[in-house]
Amino acid sequence: MINKIVNNIKRITLLLLITGLCWGQDCDEGEVELWDDCYSIDNTTELDLTGLYIDGEIPSEIENLINLISLNLAANRFSGSIPPEIGNLTNLNYLYLQNNELTGSIPPEIGTLTNLIGLKLYGNQLTGEIPPEIGNLTSLAYLSLFYNELSGSIPPEIGNLADLEHLYLYGNDLSGVIPPEIGELTSLSYLYLNGNELSGSIPAEIGNLSNLTNLYLYENQLTGVIPAEIANLTHLVNWWFYDNQLTGELPCTMCELDVEWNNSSYFNISGNQFCPPYPDCIPENIGEQDTTNCEAIPVRQFDLWGQCYMIENTDSLNLGNTGLTGTIPPDIGNLINLTHVYLYGNELTGEIPAEIGNLENLTHLYLYDNDLTGPLPPEIGNLTSLTHLYLYGNGLTEELPPEIGDMINLKHLFLYDNQLTGGIPPELGNLTHLNYLYLNDNQLNGDLAESVCDLNLDWSNSLHFNIFNNFLCPPYPSCMENYMGYQDTSNCSQVLTIEKQVPISYALYNAYPNPFNPVTTLHYVVPEDAMVNITIYNMMGRIVKSMVNSEQNAGYKLVQWNATNDASQPVGAGLYLYSMQAGEFRKTKKMVLLK
Repeated sequence: MINKIVNNIKRITLLLLITGLCWGQDCDEGEVELWDDCYSIDNTTELDLTGLYIDGEIPSEIENLINLISLNLAANRFSGSIPPEIGNLTNLNYLYLQNNELTGSIPPEIGTLTNLIGLKLYGNQLTGEIPPEIGNLTSLAYLSLFYNELSGSIPPEIGNLADLEHLYLYGNDLSGVIPPEIGELTSLSYLYLNGNELSGSIPAEIGNLSNLTNLYLYENQLTGVIPAEIANLTHLVNWWFYDNQLTGELPCTMCELDVEWNNSSYFNISGNQFCPPYPDCIPENIGEQDTTNCEAIPVRQFDLWGQCYMIENTDSLNLGNTGLTGTIPPDIGNLINLTHVYLYGNELTGEIPAEIGNLENLTHLYLYDNDLTGPLPPEIGNLTSLTHLYLYGNGLTEELPPEIGDMINLKHLFLYDNQLTGGIPPELGNLTHLNYLYLNDNQLNGDLAESVCDLNLDWSNSLHFNIFNNFLCPPYPSCMENYMGYQDTSNCSQVLTIEKQVPISYALYNAYPNPFNPVTTLHYVVPEDAMVNITIYNMMGRIVKSMVNSEQNAGYKLVQWNATNDASQPVGAGLYLYSMQAGEFRKTKKMVLLK
């Protein structure tokens, strides 16, 4: 006891020296009397009366010490309310009034103390709501209001405190939801909201608190599921959610956190309604859970290739070139928020599941360079948001479904290097946003509908359009007839006639492709029955190959040259001429054979 008295005397003596105290006499001009002492208005920048057992109210005259930077009245017996005049101390960096007997509400005038770094009001009997003006304290790093009788909701303005590192609101009567604005406190390390009456769900925005180390939400009335975004809290050490009404599956992503899961000093979620199966990281520390209603709780996570994905926050699968094998599981269709699927460059087999059509938010689907087989499911037409479809380099078979025309936002369609058969559906013409169309190196056959010309493609640019190496027969749509490339027309005749429409004039079109190797196609038009001669010459004017020399029926025609002469011997690379003669019609064009 003697030592305590001596220490207090020393502190009072030090205060006398710092503040200009005048003992036992009236205060001079430029001084203010507080607690029977005199303090210089100009020179008092710090006032520390911690633990002196001072009682009574905090006098409103405190406002006169306008140069105060630090005011510490902690651990006394102050009663009454916090005077609103305290809001005039606009230079304050630290206001410590904890562990007193203060009552009443926190005055809204406290919002004028915009230079505050630390505000401690804990351990009093304060009532009422947290004033929204507290959001004005944008320099605040430490806010401690615990162990009071505060009520009402946490004001959303709390999200303005971007520099806040410590937030202690526990042991009050706070109610309502945790405001999503709390996710804006990205500097926060300690968040203590336990021991209140908070309700509603834990906001997903809490996952934005990337610097959080301690999260205490226990002993509230919180409901709903733990958001998957909790996995973003990579610095979390202490996680206490016990004694709430939280439900559903625990996010499997939580196991990514570096928490000591089996130590209740760091992790406790007992006294809730969490449903099995529980994540592998906590099988021995789940505590008591009410699982009565678990059967009615929908599944919110799925295992794909040994990894867990949450429905609500999985918008991308980035698993390209990762050595995946087996089939694409139908469960992929449950991840309805997916926008990007990258499964290219693996060893996936089997068919594309029909459930892929459930992914109506999908914009990019990359399944190329796998071993997928079977038809393209018609359900793919449900992907009306899709802009990029890359399925090349597989073993897909059968016909293209007409539903492909329902993907009205498609810009890139890459289906080349498969085993697709049948004709190209006329519905393809619905894809008016298409910029790239690659159907080459398949077994497509039959006629092409004129409706494909509705596509906004650069037909002459092989970087945008390629349909080579199929079995397509004329008639070719007008937009494509010069750009069909090599087609196996063995099931047509060598020289093919279009029956649909009779042309009105002779024509000889550019060879395609040109330059070429090893085969190019010559397209020409005969408006009437006539003797037609098409001959290939070298640059010396010598005949290389007689391609056509026969009576022709009217129609659109094509013939392929395989870079051989009349003796069926290969010819050398270089520039060649091809000439068409029919009646009075004469036309000559050039083409280039590459090595």
